[in-house]
Amino acid sequence: MKRNVLARRAASAALAACMMFSLSAPALAASTDALLQQSTAAKSAVSVLDEENDMTAEPEYQMDLKYGSIRVYIGADDKQYVQQGNNEAQQRGNLSITTDGSQTHNTITIKGGTMGAKVTLSNVNIETTSDAAVSVSGNVELVIAGKNILQSGTDHAGVEKADDDGTLTISGSGTLEAYGGNWGAGIGSGSEKGCSNIVIESGTITAKGGVLGAGIGGGQHAAGQNITIRDGNVTAIPGSEAAGIGGGCRGDGRNITIEGGTVYSRSGGGRGPVAAIGGGRETGKGENIQITGGNVTLKTVDDDDIYIGNGQQEAEIDTSKLLGTITKLDKDGNQVDEIVQYFNIKINNTPVTRKNYTDILGNDILYYDIEEKTLKLKDGKSFEGALTITAPEDVSIDLKADAPNVVNGNLTVDGAKDVKVTKLGGSAAAAIEGKAEITCSGDVILKSFGGSHGDGRNLIGNGLTVHRANTVTTEGGIGGETIINCTGDIKLGNEWGTTVSKLMVNSANNVTMTSGSWYCLIDQGAVIKCSGTVIISGMSPIKGDVTIDAGKDVSLEYEYNDKVINIKAAGKVELNSDSYRNLGKVIFTQAKKKPYVYFTDQSSEYKDSRITPIPETIESSYLRIEPRETYSITVKNGTAQVDDTTGLTSAFEGETITATAPEHDSSASFSKFEGWKLNKGSINEIVKENGEVVETSVKDGYIVGEDGEKIKEKIIRFKMPGEKVEMTAVYSIPAVVQDLPVIVTGGTINDTQDTLIRVKPGTKVTVKADAPADEKASFHHWKVEMGTSADFGVTEGSLGSETETGTEEISFTMPRGAVRLTAVYSIPASVLKSTVTVEGGTAKSTLDEGSNIPAEIGTTVKITATPYDAEKYPGMEFVEWEIKYPDSFYKKFPDGIPEELQLKLDNAKSATTTFEMPVYPVKLVAHWSASAVTDPDEPIDEDFGVEPAPMDTTGGAIAAVAVGGAAIWGGYEIATRVILNGLLPEGAAIPANRGQLALLVWNTAGKPEPAAQPAFADITDAEQAKAAQWCVEQGAMDAKGDCFEPEGWTPKFKVIEVWNKAFPKQ
Repeated sequence: MKRNVLARRAASAALAACMMFSLSAPALAASTDALLQQSTAAKSAVSVLDEENDMTAEPEYQMDLKYGSIRVYIGADDKQYVQQGNNEAQQRGNLSITTDGSQTHNTITIKGGTMGAKVTLSNVNIETTSDAAVSVSGNVELVIAGKNILQSGTDHAGVEKADDDGTLTISGSGTLEAYGGNWGAGIGSGSEKGCSNIVIESGTITAKGGVLGAGIGGGQHAAGQNITIRDGNVTAIPGSEAAGIGGGCRGDGRNITIEGGTVYSRSGGGRGPVAAIGGGRETGKGENIQITGGNVTLKTVDDDDIYIGNGQQEAEIDTSKLLGTITKLDKDGNQVDEIVQYFNIKINNTPVTRKNYTDILGNDILYYDIEEKTLKLKDGKSFEGALTITAPEDVSIDLKADAPNVVNGNLTVDGAKDVKVTKLGGSAAAAIEGKAEITCSGDVILKSFGGSHGDGRNLIGNGLTVHRANTVTTEGGIGGETIINCTGDIKLGNEWGTTVSKLMVNSANNVTMTSGSWYCLIDQGAVIKCSGTVIISGMSPIKGDVTIDAGKDVSLEYEYNDKVINIKAAGKVELNSDSYRNLGKVIFTQAKKKPYVYFTDQSSEYKDSRITPIPETIESSYLRIEPRETYSITVKNGTAQVDDTTGLTSAFEGETITATAPEHDSSASFSKFEGWKLNKGSINEIVKENGEVVETSVKDGYIVGEDGEKIKEKIIRFKMPGEKVEMTAVYSIPAVVQDLPVIVTGGTINDTQDTLIRVKPGTKVTVKADAPADEKASFHHWKVEMGTSADFGVTEGSLGSETETGTEEISFTMPRGAVRLTAVYSIPASVLKSTVTVEGGTAKSTLDEGSNIPAEIGTTVKITATPYDAEKYPGMEFVEWEIKYPDSFYKKFPDGIPEELQLKLDNAKSATTTFEMPVYPVKLVAHWSASAVTDPDEPIDEDFGVEPAPMDTTGGAIAAVAVGGAAIWGGYEIATRVILNGLLPEGAAIPANRGQLALLVWNTAGKPEPAAQPAFADITDAEQAKAAQWCVEQGAMDAKGDCFEPEGWTPKFKVIEVWNKAFPKQ
């Protein structure tokens, strides 16, 4: 911990001042030997001065314990102080305590607090019969130098941890012998008091407990927990019925960790089972005990004692995390078990451990590289005989040998990550002489670089099986059957010989096979299923049937094959025998059932499989199959021909389409062809029957040429676009051909009673609606029914629509098609009703009169506020009408009611007014205010409405009464306006609405932050939103669901009420 220059100078001055007192030489020495170093909260820091100030480390200050007991503590200034006997305390940072090996009865007490104290014990020898030799509390580091012997009295530990607040850390290169008195631990707690947080980092430590006390941990009936040994040479000897490390008699031993060092611990024996590490006799529990390193020796004293855990059950140690050894001795010192780190790897059923990993089988062949987590062969040696490896998925295998074989036998791998086998050179013998069966999660890479062009190159002698791998890569021939299941790519090759004998791929991404010699590429056929592409290439032949199921493309390049090639693929397929012989029998299935074309040579001329299927026997040495996207072609009133083939309803992009229109419309032999309408798709150019090429566009739905005129050739050709095409051959009918029908529902034609007549196109027709059957209904519009000619148009009157009123009588010129019309009637809005509710008054409509009445929509409604007794309540004045819309309006329109839906009063500030009834229910509230009363002592008449409700204010009291539902306020002493002038801040205007009121209250309160985030749908101003949220949280104002209604009218009495809620002391 760093010190600054001023602190050092102050310490030197204090030391000099102490020397001025008249003290004996020993006392003077004791008084000046107390400068301590600060320490960190958990471990004491190195005592150094600020490097930035170029200062040197504080020199060690040694005190002799024989001059009196020593107390070390952390002062209020977070610095370390020391006091010996009754002498004055001195600041000392780098403190060493000694007795020069001579024995003393004086003791050491160290209180490290949260900052931490650090003290070196150098050749200290303490023997006391009543106290703890060394007592520590808070964060303390004891640095051991030389030889130290600590013997405590009854009920105390040799090194006693007096509390559980901090950590005791023991370090240094010296030795420490700590002996607990009866019922106390060697290092830990005294009787009946548990201890925790002990860390041993180094040193030679012997801790011996007294009767019923642990070596390191709890005293009698006390727990020892949170004990960590990181390094050092540690011996823990308990008293009877206690654990070596952990709990005293009946005490628990929890959270004990040994990370390194050399540790010896034994059980205490006695009446009942007890653990070497863990819990004490009977009720003591041993929990969360972890040994991850070091060389640990455990001994039991009695036959029923255990090594690790508690008296009832031996605890399990995770050997995969053990970096050292655990040796178990019986009561006679004989070894009964040895536990070493196990890497979860087995070689031919031999576990790989920390003891044998450098030569696993003892033959100087296999070893385990701990850093790389990889099994390897030593010095390029080969493995003789069968090799079986079981390993976890984070361990890889990399076997390289410069020998005839890498494995001279079968190779079985189960559960590894990556598996690599490499033959670096040598003869043509197989790298794996027998069969290889590999189950792993990573990549499989098997390669042989032995052999020659003449002798061939062999990889595996008797078959390969791969399960669950990612990728598989091989170089060299594989005899027997090859079975592969993987998720990634497969690459099989052999530069000098047959690649595989018989192949089955059940799952993979892409599959690639190559061969570089005249030997067979595949000797006994193959079955391949993958999600990607398949590429098989080489100068050697494929023998046997080949079945391929690929998710993408397939490419085969091979010599003549007299068997069957069966391919199912979603992408392109290319077969090339690269010889003068034909391909032979090929079976193809398009995986996605798409149409396709195929080529039998390298030219661009293809055959359409929809027209000419692929023959079973390919009479050529080349075949390419390509899937094509097809698009539908529809010609209404005509036909389509695709590349000189009739009957197809779809075409590939770029194919030539011939559209043909008949001479006449099929329904009329006298019809005339008018052109082509393009309903869907795009056609940019056509070829006329005479061969002329015309650039085209679309106008009014018709295909037109560059001059904008309709294309009227009955036969046109165009290239199929990459989209669906729909077109229609359009015909017209001469006007003089026949009479056409006019049908009317709900009306008559041409001043007759007829509802159906036939007239020639071009004739004037007049239609008149019948009178409505319901006397309240009226004509609204004419509905044009389906089937009516598209050229229909009115010359006199108006058809109207669902939103516009038409005329009862219309005239039109008969089009070249039938006309069907229906008269539509409507009920006037006045017949529809809604309700009017008035609080504090009455309403009068055409239907009723009262405070809650029906009213016809669109009619005038009169409202009147209920009057009051002017003699009893002089000065009452009507303010205005408040409009309350339906709740659904506020939810649907959080930003305000739309103008077209707002209710319009003729005069909102008149006690009697009118409005036009809307389509929704109406609710109105009459509001009044009071002027000053001539006699303020006159009480309000309790018979007028409800009983008076007094409200305290700064000016006196006011009361609220209800008159016919209207809110009325009267004052005992002053009117509301006078009250408000006294309540509100000076110069503040009386709020007119809820938003202004919330802002005034919030500002007056000092703009406090609300507890919750404002979320009112009808407030956009941030300040007003905070004000509203705070007022609602304080209970001064209320919300309207997720709205606040900031524009809502607020009467003066409401302002007074809210203000008194917000500021009750005013």
